[in-house]
Amino acid sequence: MMKKIFFTLLCILSLVMSAQEKDANEQNDLVEFQLEDGTSFKAHLFGTVTKTINLGQIILNNRISGFQYKTLEDQKKHEISSKDVKKVIYYNGEDIVNIQEKIKVKTVDKKGNLSDDTADTFEFLLYDGKIKLYSSNVFECIGLYACYYTHSNFYIKNSDDSFAVLAVKTKSQFNSKMGSSIANIVDAFRTVSKGCSPFNQYLDVFDKEMMQDKQLDKTLQKEYQEIYKSTEKELRKDREQFRKLFHVVANKIQSRQAEIYIGIIKEYEKHCP
Repeated sequence: MMKKIFFTLLCILSLVMSAQEKDANEQNDLVEFQLEDGTSFKAHLFGTVTKTINLGQIILNNRISGFQYKTLEDQKKHEISSKDVKKVIYYNGEDIVNIQEKIKVKTVDKKGNLSDDTADTFEFLLYDGKIKLYSSNVFECIGLYACYYTHSNFYIKNSDDSFAVLAVKTKSQFNSKMGSSIANIVDAFRTVSKGCSPFNQYLDVFDKEMMQDKQLDKTLQKEYQEIYKSTEKELRKDREQFRKLFHVVANKIQSRQAEIYIGIIKEYEKHCP
C-alpha cells in the first residue's frame, strides 16, 4: 500500500526541472525527438508542459506531460505528448550536450524488495556506464513564479535492466532541508549490482564508514547550506542573475551530489568488469 501511495505522490508532486533545463520562456534548443514508434525528427524546443495541482497558495507541478517545439522548416509551433516521446537529444551545433530519457522507476526497501508498481518520468542522463545515473531537480512553487529548490531526485539503472531505481529517500519530498537525503543509496546500489560480490564488499565498507549516524548525509547538508549562502552572495550583485538564484543553487547541489553517485558507479565498474 505504501508503495502505491508513493507512486501516487510522485505523479502529483514531482516537478521535473532538470539542472540542464533553462527557463521555459528562454528555451530555443535544437533537439531531436526520438519517438516510441521508432521515428525521429529535429526541432527547436521552446518549452515543456507540466500538470499542476493547486493546494492553497502552493502550486505543485507534475512531471513533464508534453513538449512545445517549433519546426525547422516554417517555425510553426506544435506540441507533442510525452507519451509519444522516448528520448530528447539536445544539440549545440553538431555536438550532443544533453540527453533526456523516459525511464521506468521502481522503489526499493531496506530488505532489497522492489516495488511492483513503476512510474514513468523524463530524466536527464548524467552518467552513461554499466550503471546509468539520471537526475532532475525538484521545486516547490508559491504562486506562478516564486519557485524554490527543495531537492534533487537521483535514479540508477543497470544497463541490463528495463527499469531504474530511485536512490534518494522518498520522504525527502516533504523534507524542509535543502538537498536530498542519501539514506537509501546503499540499498539502491545493492539492488542494481546484480550480486557482484566484490562491489557488495565495497558497499559494506562504504555503509560502515560513511553512512553510520548519517555521517555523510550531515556533511552534505552542511555543504548544501554553504553552496546556497555563497551563491546568494555572488548573484546578489546582479539583479537579473539573482532572479535565477534557486536554479543556480539547484545545479550546484545536484552536481555535488552526483559526484557521490558517480564515484560509487566507478567502483562498480572497477570491481565488476
